[in-house]
Amino acid sequence: MAGRCKGRTPSHFFKIILPSTIQHMKLSIPEKFVREFGDELSAVAKLTVPYGRSWQVGLEKADKNIWFCDGWKDFVKYYSICYGYFLVFEYQGNSNFHVLVFDKTATEIQYPLSNNCKLEDQVDSMELDDANISMHDKNENEMSYSDDELPTKHEELREKSVKKEISGMSSRGKLMMSRGRERAIQAARTFKPRNPSFMGIIGSANMHKHTMYIPARFAITHLCGPQIAKLETSDGRQWSVNCHKRGRLTSAMNLGRGWTVFSRENSLEEGDVCVFELIKRKPVVLSVSIFRVVDYALPVK
Repeated sequence: MAGRCKGRTPSHFFKIILPSTIQHMKLSIPEKFVREFGDELSAVAKLTVPYGRSWQVGLEKADKNIWFCDGWKDFVKYYSICYGYFLVFEYQGNSNFHVLVFDKTATEIQYPLSNNCKLEDQVDSMELDDANISMHDKNENEMSYSDDELPTKHEELREKSVKKEISGMSSRGKLMMSRGRERAIQAARTFKPRNPSFMGIIGSANMHKHTMYIPARFAITHLCGPQIAKLETSDGRQWSVNCHKRGRLTSAMNLGRGWTVFSRENSLEEGDVCVFELIKRKPVVLSVSIFRVVDYALPVK
């Protein structure tokens, strides 16, 4: 079939990265997909990942086979894709593909943001008007626990349960959750706080290390060193959290002791988005608006 009918449901395919893929630095497109859509593919495809980053990648055609080639090496290097990774492609027409990347644990990676975004202490951040979007790096060795923040037996069991659930999730389910996260982020971006604010995306580091990153610019401008702050939800409930320096070589800070309780009592899950708005300075009170990934994970058609 040459081309696809207007309004047709997007087509998906997935590829597991094999040693040969890494060696030759090109990726073959499934034959069935080529039979159906190959005639409408141009010499260059556009690959778009979550958070809007797009890549121009050449398409090599020979007989009835098509490969992603020129530019594919840069794509692989940028996202640290290696043997055993799992990629889901959604074809959106006109040689455009939306791509999701899953690592060897069957968990979607944390995508680096665009090159015009500043990286500080391996934390990705990008401007959100007068706010910041922040996302923790997944490096499990980045920070150690304090004695009172060690995970409890209950939390360890819950973590194992979540990992098992993710591993057993179908690619369709993972796609739904990823799209839910994107929609939650977009909803949070359209939210316009009246006061200084920053936005945090809940990642594995937040869940397992019991901290939330505070961007350096916000910390310098609005926080006068380490202190106890209050987190307030829309129903007026408050939680005390410790704001402390992230490290000696950065001005960024963390929400530390108390964040675990706040996360648990507000049922935060990986992928949820929180907007922190400064509504009182002395003492510091941050209003927290929560955009839950499950509320935006609409079924994939």
